[in-house]
Amino acid sequence: MRLYASRFRALVALLLAISSHRAAGSTTCKTLLDSDSTLANSLASWTETDLSPIDFPTVFKEIDTALPWLSKCAAAIDPKAIYTSLVSSSTVKKCLTTIENVNDDLSTAEGWASFCPVLEDSIVPCAKAVMTDTVMDALNSVDGCCDDFLSEVKTLFGDSLDEMVIKLAQLSVNVECSERTYTNLEGVSTKEMCGYSAYKSFTFIDSKEVATSVLQNMLQIPNEHMCAAFAGKEFTTTNDTTATIGFGTNGVDSMGICVEPIDSLMQYLGSWKIFSETLDVDGTSVSLSELFSSGKSIRGDLLFKYATSEKGLPRMGLRATDAVIVALGGISSEDGESNTFIEDWFVENLNNASSYGKGVQVHIPNNGGCTFSDQSITLPYGDISTSASSSG
Repeated sequence: MRLYASRFRALVALLLAISSHRAAGSTTCKTLLDSDSTLANSLASWTETDLSPIDFPTVFKEIDTALPWLSKCAAAIDPKAIYTSLVSSSTVKKCLTTIENVNDDLSTAEGWASFCPVLEDSIVPCAKAVMTDTVMDALNSVDGCCDDFLSEVKTLFGDSLDEMVIKLAQLSVNVECSERTYTNLEGVSTKEMCGYSAYKSFTFIDSKEVATSVLQNMLQIPNEHMCAAFAGKEFTTTNDTTATIGFGTNGVDSMGICVEPIDSLMQYLGSWKIFSETLDVDGTSVSLSELFSSGKSIRGDLLFKYATSEKGLPRMGLRATDAVIVALGGISSEDGESNTFIEDWFVENLNNASSYGKGVQVHIPNNGGCTFSDQSITLPYGDISTSASSSG
């Protein structure tokens, strides 16, 4: 299987487009309930679409009630200005040109060796500049309409929006582009990027059945068995069963010391305040911190039940999407389609998977403390805290 860096172009272009928004301020903060908000007017003008069939107060009532800070900020966004800024920004143009010229084969060591310098020296600095100079400026220039949103992000994640995005980017680059030095199974001293080490360590998967087994086991790795699991050794899962993941088999090295930057990324995610929240799932109290805490886990079907709960955020957003599509004539009950076809599809698929989830005790391994005396690693970003700035 070949994995090409060029396939990331569309995603990066979309992210940069969103990042390039400079919204015009307004004296009064509107919400998604208002049909004359900046967002609604911009979309109507940009797409030349009559949005009057949409009953904004009804369609977006649930979202506005559950997430008022998001409703107020979203209503202030001007997507047409996003596009205008995108096509005129020299910074964004430079980023996109760089990405267009990347076509490295990420199933090879050479491909990763070529891709990582571009990622580190061009794409990440560019994204950082857009985030700090454009996104935050935009969110802070809508007469305070996004202040509550920014405050809520800080509360939920411990870092400000720009700090969180930049830290995530840097920790992710460490996962992909740290350089590992080790002696491979053939006894040859080797240097390679961790992205390649991780990629090839999974090449033992040769069937859907093996992939399913690997996924199930990786979702049930306790913190104290993280090192053994990623080394391909036998370990006890959070479901109290014995398992082995096929790392280091079929003549292919395990990812070795490259598990360290993965661990750092997981530790950072675990420090987010949002994972201190407790969910009520059909009368069962579920503490999200148990996803990361040692000796804890969450039954998989409970996560599915929350996602499919009628009052949960996922279905709330899908209902609004369905309502907009129906209002604009994108689908009609006369065609035999349900007016909630996206929501129905989502619920049906997750309900089908829920029975499988019941047998899985989900845990995200972190803080494993793995050591590799016979290997070394060089991190692109070596001075990043793995905790959110306000975490205790």
